[in-house]
Amino acid sequence: FKWHQDNQNGPITWDEGLRFWITMDETPKDYGAPVYLKGSHRNDVVDDQAVFVDIEQKGLEDYKDKLLEFRTMPGDMLIWHPRTIHKVDGPADGIWTSYRRVLGGTVAKGGSIYHDKRGSGGVLSDLGRHGLQDGQKLKSSFFPIVYPQFDKQEAAERDSGKVGRNPVDIVTKIGGLATKASGERFNSFFQVLGSRS
Repeated sequence: FKWHQDNQNGPITWDEGLRFWITMDETPKDYGAPVYLKGSHRNDVVDDQAVFVDIEQKGLEDYKDKLLEFRTMPGDMLIWHPRTIHKVDGPADGIWTSYRRVLGGTVAKGGSIYHDKRGSGGVLSDLGRHGLQDGQKLKSSFFPIVYPQFDKQEAAERDSGKVGRNPVDIVTKIGGLATKASGERFNSFFQVLGSRS
């Protein structure tokens, strides 16, 4: 992926989330290492709705040369602020000759609040039938507690099938993306699909 920020983090704000990556394979010698712009999560010029970032744009001068590259090994874990600008370069010929499996995602910090993001790209990572309303505490088996301890009631609800997605719910939630304004705001995300370079 080209230079980007992770703005598809579910129904939370930038500062309520952390991104993580756990590697299962060694990073290939010549490509595949994640590269971050140190401190770039503090920038105030990249639009919140943007996925891809032009690091030559005005206002990013303080960050664009502060590269942090990580050649991860199996079991290594990276954690970063979702707004941190980063990239992963693929091989020059576009052909990956070795696996680089990872487990990655977003975690919400304790005390996070649910933010209804219908009408924006953020809704794509919040398609469940949890029933939370904008402004409520983010407490639901759809958003399981992982620290400081496992929640047995949440696990029971997931095991019983209460946690899931329904096609009607999905269509209702993403319906807002069909509007012209939200489509323009979210255009950057759709470019990701063909950008593995």
